[in-house]
Amino acid sequence: MHKHKQQGPPGAPGTGQPENPAPRGDAIAGVEFKIQKLNLNLTKNNDWMTLKNLTVDQAKNRVVAGFEATRTTDDNGEATFENLAVGAYLVTETNAPAGVVKKAAPFIVTIPHPNGNAWNYNVHVYPKNTVSNKPSKTLDATNATKIGDKVTWTITQVLPELPQGETFTEVSFTDQLQEGLEYVAPATAQVNGTEVGVTVTATGDGNRTLEGSLDDTATLRGGQTVTFKITTKVNTPGKIVNTANVRITTSNGGDTTPVVADTSTGLLP
Repeated sequence: MHKHKQQGPPGAPGTGQPENPAPRGDAIAGVEFKIQKLNLNLTKNNDWMTLKNLTVDQAKNRVVAGFEATRTTDDNGEATFENLAVGAYLVTETNAPAGVVKKAAPFIVTIPHPNGNAWNYNVHVYPKNTVSNKPSKTLDATNATKIGDKVTWTITQVLPELPQGETFTEVSFTDQLQEGLEYVAPATAQVNGTEVGVTVTATGDGNRTLEGSLDDTATLRGGQTVTFKITTKVNTPGKIVNTANVRITTSNGGDTTPVVADTSTGLLP
């Protein structure tokens, strides 16, 4: 199993052979896969015919109890299942690191894999993840020299590449301001430097719980840079600490665990 980031539209179906050159995209460590053996006898032609039209949902009803194993990808994005018996296996991605927008879809693999007039018993597969880079957050306190001055926070997120036909359905942030910071409306948003609509609500104690999302995601594309700018007034002296979470969802069920933006700090006398 070789695990990499999705860098664009899917390529041709896999052959079970090592790909040369290796697929583009950074390797992903910490992705857990589970394999389950199916009740198909691959020494029988009829079962190969059944397998030909078997869907993943149908395969879930053919899982053999007790024939299950899990592996986690290493720093090279590789996970190896060794000494598998001849058969058909359902492969499911069960866990992935933060920043993964969408896990790879479950799929079926056979041992051996047909390879022209030969059989491949050393099968290589290359499922892809849609992965979002971690957001960043910066503080501009250039003009903040006294209590009551304003500072600006900028949350930056580069959108991940999506498979062909998939679209973004949500790009949003949450930001819990520390005590001593007061939100100053309105917040703004840009996509590749062009201002776009954003809706921000401020709730909670002192209206310091901020939630914002882009108004229109239909035209967003992978690789674009989204920025949210938030202005706050500094009401107490001392260290300024603030963090934010960014969430991205997609049309085919992709959804990040909210990813924490880097913390920025400042100091006001």
